Amino acid sequence: MIDEQEVLTKITSVSAVQLRIWITKEWVRPAQSGAAIVFGEADLARIRLLDMLDNQLGVGSEAIPIILSLIDQVHDLREQTRIISRAIDAQPADIRSKILQAALEND
Repeated sequence: MIDEQEVLTKITSVSAVQLRIWITKEWVRPAQSGAAIVFGEADLARIRLLDMLDNQLGVGSEAIPIILSLIDQVHDLREQTRIISRAIDAQPADIRSKILQAALEND
């Protein structure tokens, strides 16, 4: 976890004002550590994405929440897929085979 100043040092094309606006709009949701806010790796990735969308590509502020929502949905689906995959892997071979066969029949 890093603080706001470290974020701004790592991502120099983002201003403190811009970062605070993104936090206010809840496009970035840093954690609270006492009185300070701290950013994790996922926050940094999101800030880099916002930097690209807003500063480099000029995507309008109306479109950014839609893009972020779609990206969040993709990440959620990936996590759900990992969970299901682990559950299937934990099954006996005959059950895994039946699941695969059913999946192929529905393809």
